[in-house]
Amino acid sequence: MEALVALAEGDEGVRSVGVTEYVNQFFDVIDDDVPWHWRGWSCFTPREVGALDQVQRLMKAACAATPQKLTDADFISSGWPTRLQPAAREALALMNARGRFSEVNEEETPSGT
Repeated sequence: MEALVALAEGDEGVRSVGVTEYVNQFFDVIDDDVPWHWRGWSCFTPREVGALDQVQRLMKAACAATPQKLTDADFISSGWPTRLQPAAREALALMNARGRFSEVNEEETPSGT
């Protein structure tokens, strides 16, 4: 959920964390090129997986369409943060509606807001 916050903030999200962190925070968890299979995690509902998949597709397109090294201002002017923002907001809203799982105790359902 934390990785979606900057994406949901659009241009301001890039300004607050920087383009490198903006991209890396998301792909640190939601990535198909790693040994874990996030789509099968029980902490995500099918609707959340669909929303995260949409964000992931847009993030991959943004990465493919922009140089690997660029400034925050260059990434913002590319328009990608604005294009990513609605999908990230939707995914974050879905997850916030259900709540947060405890980072201390294992839970069947999220107990936090």
